[in-house]
Amino acid sequence: MNRRPDRTDYSWTGPKRTVPTFRYTGISRAGVSRKGTLEADTPVLARRKLHEEGIFPLTLKEGPPERKGGFLPSLLRRADFLPLLTRQLATLLGAGVPLVGALQSVATQVDDPVSRQVLVDLLEAVRGGAPLARAVETHPETFPNLYASMVRAGEESGTLPLSLTRLADHLEEQARTRNRVRSALTYPLLMAIVAALVVVFLLTFVVPKIVGIFSHLGAALPLPTRILIGVTDVLAASWWALLLLAAGAVLGTRRYLATERGRKARDTLLLRLPLVGRLEHLSALSRFARTLSTLISGGIPVDRALRIVAPVVGNVVLSERITASADRVVEGATLSESLRPHPEIPPTLVQMVAVGEESGALGDLLYRAADAMDEETNARLSRLLSLLEPLIILVMGTVVAFIVVSVLLPLLDISQIVR
Repeated sequence: MNRRPDRTDYSWTGPKRTVPTFRYTGISRAGVSRKGTLEADTPVLARRKLHEEGIFPLTLKEGPPERKGGFLPSLLRRADFLPLLTRQLATLLGAGVPLVGALQSVATQVDDPVSRQVLVDLLEAVRGGAPLARAVETHPETFPNLYASMVRAGEESGTLPLSLTRLADHLEEQARTRNRVRSALTYPLLMAIVAALVVVFLLTFVVPKIVGIFSHLGAALPLPTRILIGVTDVLAASWWALLLLAAGAVLGTRRYLATERGRKARDTLLLRLPLVGRLEHLSALSRFARTLSTLISGGIPVDRALRIVAPVVGNVVLSERITASADRVVEGATLSESLRPHPEIPPTLVQMVAVGEESGALGDLLYRAADAMDEETNARLSRLLSLLEPLIILVMGTVVAFIVVSVLLPLLDISQIVR
């Protein structure tokens, strides 16, 4: 017989069903205003639960928590804070602190009011009996899909501290990569901005004067100069049309990518792109291996673990292959046999899975595979960034050089034109 979860039990693995969520405001016995969310089958049971907690409800409405709006920057939305939050929760839970106590401790350390309210919402939802994963899902603007999926994996396997530790490792690595990319791109982007300003100055002030001089002389202009004049005329006459076209293209692309077909086309293209495609592929495979390792180590059946992992990888194509593998596992195939037919799963990973199945250390080998793929991703990213900086400088230098040559060529021939 399955036991019901208490308010601090994050390892409950019993059957789940949809329970209504209620928003409430009230006053505690100490006269302190309280608000938050809780789950109950009916409003009567919700009020009864609040009375048991010493809260006298003033308002009670069914529905998800209200989204926090406004333009105030939230620390939780900053990429550098989410890893810190996750690491603190993992440390507290690993030390045996109940989930409610861990959330309370972290919330008291946050000064930003918007961030603190998000944590308070999580705390109230967990107090009301909701799993942490469901509470996290009510704030998608703060927590990415991967976060909720990893938390759910930890709750269902009873290894929430381990899941949060691995999630913190992943988020910290992402933050380091992001900072490395920003540092590497600072100089070439600065050069690109300066070059763009030079181009605008030349096209706005220099080129029109040159065109005026040569139009009075009636001389034939060099080909580069004619090309530059044509580009200048198009930009001057149709800049508004080009802006409308660009805006329409952006909106159309966003709408297309919001559809299932658009996401699949995008992810298929990403996997096939040179250089970038390999990075996308390795990152998705690393998320797959690391999350699957956590689930299997926690005792989740392989087919169930695969279905949980599928939406975590962040690539529609790989998600479909993982779901198909789960179907084959249900039919009786081993994990390695179910992964082998898919070309998106590299043979080395399939071989490691087969070895793990034979040795009984599948979870450990999957985690090692994820570490190896992360190292390869970092190495490839470093090489790509080392190539990107000179490439940007080369492109912008070529554009500026073309404009300068287009302006100087007719000036060098001006004496011959006058004669």
